[in-house]
Amino acid sequence: MVGTQWSVPPWSGLVGVISCHSIGVIGEFNTAMDLNILVQRESEKLDKATVIGKIRAAFKLGYDVVALNVVVGSQELGTKNKIPEPPCYSLGPEDLSASRGRKLRILTRLTAVLSDSGQSHRLFQSPIAKKYDIIAVTPTQERMFQQLCNQGDLDILSLPLDTKLPFLVKRAQYGAAIGRGVMFEVQYAPCLRDKAPLRNTLANCQNLLHAGQGKGIVITSGSWLAQELRGPNDAANVGFLFGLSECTARDAVYGNCKSVIMHAETRSKVSRAIIFSQPTDEVSARDRWLLESCKLPESQDTVPSEPPRKKKKCEGT
Repeated sequence: MVGTQWSVPPWSGLVGVISCHSIGVIGEFNTAMDLNILVQRESEKLDKATVIGKIRAAFKLGYDVVALNVVVGSQELGTKNKIPEPPCYSLGPEDLSASRGRKLRILTRLTAVLSDSGQSHRLFQSPIAKKYDIIAVTPTQERMFQQLCNQGDLDILSLPLDTKLPFLVKRAQYGAAIGRGVMFEVQYAPCLRDKAPLRNTLANCQNLLHAGQGKGIVITSGSWLAQELRGPNDAANVGFLFGLSECTARDAVYGNCKSVIMHAETRSKVSRAIIFSQPTDEVSARDRWLLESCKLPESQDTVPSEPPRKKKKCEGT
């Protein structure tokens, strides 16, 4: 665990469940990602030392990709459009020297709290917003949520699951969002702060599971403090606690997060397409069957066939 000081609520027994390896989601993973490391919430901004400390903590816990999240609201999305520039932070060589060859990729994420179509228009047309690697949206009204499920250049729908949602997520809306590559986010850090966010998150997760059977969910920390971070396996265990199966909980920390990044990179390309390549010697044993199935058959000597004989015309015709 990171740090020694903890703000433990009265329900500390649940914190013990969240921070232990009792469920033990074990498997063959690729890259662990936390796509929600908070650095700014509207007018409240963390200092550089705190942000670097959170990045360092996430890297030590086993994350190889993190996204620094900036949250903007109605004030930043007003007529003057005061969206801040993407944050720029990096770890020093001393932090990476003991990483045994591991590399850390730091992305930027913008989360916009939207309540009307005017704000969404200013968000998607903002040249500063397009500089961010990942775009997430938190709708506060059902009509806004329905619109974002069907249109808009976003990668993550970040519903305020730690509160009582003013609407229910329906299967048709969920399917429309997932069908175009948009993922739903579940944050675990709010559940570590008080009982009410935990109860609301548990109830809202049941709604998401009913609407989408656990597909298209990403688990992130949403951490404001370094002490709120948990390791990748612990984060998957939290998903299990919220009702996800072992496979969907694993995908919510690994595979689905990778899908978010691929969707974001595809969205930012003019051609609307992107190709990823990987050396064959780096392919995992689980995916090696793809190489075997893509092999061309051995060349065989072919004998050219004789051309068909022309039929002789019968006499008298």
